[in-house]
Amino acid sequence: MSFQTVADLLRARTAETPDKVAILFPGKRRAGEPSWDPTSFRELDSLADRYAHGFASKGVNRGDRVLVLIKPGEDLYGVLFGLLRMGAVPVLLDPGMGIKGVLACVEQIGARVIVAISPVHAVRTFIRKPFKAAEVFVTAGARWFWGGESLAALRDGAPDTPYPHQTFEPNDEAAIIFTSGSTGPAKGVSLRHGAFSFQVEALQTMLELGPGDVTVECFAAFAIFDVAMGMTCVIPEMNLSKPATADPAKIVEAIQAYHPTLAFASPIVWINMVRHCQANDVKLPSFKKLITVGAPIPPDLHRRFRTLLSPGVEVFTPYGATEGLPVSLIGTNMILSETAAATGRGAGTCVGRPAPGMTIRVIGITEDPIATWSDDLTVADGVIGEVVIDGAVVSPEYKERPDATTAAKIAAEGRIMHRMGDLGYLDQGGRLWFCGRKAHRLETPNGMVPSVPVEGIYNEHPRVLRTALVGVGPRGHETPILAVELEKGERWTADLGDELAIMAVGTRWEGVVDKIVHHTGFPTDARHNSKIRREDLKVWAESKFGTALAAK
Repeated sequence: MSFQTVADLLRARTAETPDKVAILFPGKRRAGEPSWDPTSFRELDSLADRYAHGFASKGVNRGDRVLVLIKPGEDLYGVLFGLLRMGAVPVLLDPGMGIKGVLACVEQIGARVIVAISPVHAVRTFIRKPFKAAEVFVTAGARWFWGGESLAALRDGAPDTPYPHQTFEPNDEAAIIFTSGSTGPAKGVSLRHGAFSFQVEALQTMLELGPGDVTVECFAAFAIFDVAMGMTCVIPEMNLSKPATADPAKIVEAIQAYHPTLAFASPIVWINMVRHCQANDVKLPSFKKLITVGAPIPPDLHRRFRTLLSPGVEVFTPYGATEGLPVSLIGTNMILSETAAATGRGAGTCVGRPAPGMTIRVIGITEDPIATWSDDLTVADGVIGEVVIDGAVVSPEYKERPDATTAAKIAAEGRIMHRMGDLGYLDQGGRLWFCGRKAHRLETPNGMVPSVPVEGIYNEHPRVLRTALVGVGPRGHETPILAVELEKGERWTADLGDELAIMAVGTRWEGVVDKIVHHTGFPTDARHNSKIRREDLKVWAESKFGTALAAK
């Protein structure tokens, strides 16, 4: 099977338009005004070659695991494309998961090569056990007493010549990317070269993207896809690992400077952007489409976007996960004309029809492993069950976690299907409706209650930012508690509580919620700052209400 890896695609784009800008990184402000430092396709391609040569000169081999912990910038993408080009396997994880979580991932994956900023190397000199498999050390930044090579010396000492072309099979491992750890311990997802290439193709087809597009990229990983598609990628001045802290005014600066046709961001970025734009009468006329990644956005945000974007421009949500993306897609027009009303009545969140090459199935809810696929596992359309995906983008395993692989993977005639760990159902039109994580469902004396359909009812209140359903009590006897986070500037009142209490009347979930309580700010995942950490909220709810409910 002949195909192009993403590193091959960079080479091809360079041949087509060598002097075109591939990525613009935020530079130093001059007299308070923003600036950006451009990197052309030729420069990025050359940088990838030099890093590939440099790593090879230090004994890095094809198949070696390379932990990459450096800040987003020209060197990060040069390193990643260089490693992919030579066949080494970059390992990426979220520093936002905290030092304990990071070290657990490092120890689990046993990378032979460490490419990291100075503080990481300082830590490994004092906490050695997680890094015991490492043999090659490269420092991005100041290299002190720990030895090894500096990234700058490795790059500058390498020949500026094309790295010899490597041939890969689609099933060859390309990278290991850790999940965010928002619903349990982070796991290393094995991604294959063929899956990466198919992701590029699927995103191009679904979203009609190509070299004519300019994108503002607020999600670091997607810059690789932008480059592979030949687009110019503008990185705004923000901490890409902490999107909730992004200043929307600085993102607007990037938009006004380069008039992008596209932008990628997590929901929290879009929520803050819309607030800023509406408060400052800022319009966004250059966009042809917007993408939200990490979690769906509520229907009201789609409505508010319509006041900022040109007529007909949509906000799209690709549904998927680290283990498989994209799975499906939905946009503003379908949401506001067909599905939002049902979401407000407790139907869940529609995430659209399958992406090209993907098949979505829904099976009965079980915690048991499923070794091999059978069509008898599926439930009827409209019945809530667990979502299973099948297609070229599906990761076949979790590295060094056979238990997790057994729990999530299903063998099917020479390929591997993935259990998403999400609840949902298919409607008669083949659209998938997301109903929350399987781990977040409540098991009450009156039956199973999924989180997202119930929350969708209350999220429609104009003073509510978002809600989270959690259970207090033992499994099978959980009492549903609805935590409510308000829009910025809103205050909790008894009248608001009364208004929320009647919103589920007449829906499937009438009478399900026992208590509705205010929460000042939900804990969220590190990667997108949008996935609510319901496990933490459950602990909060049990400490607040557990004793009283037990006394009933």
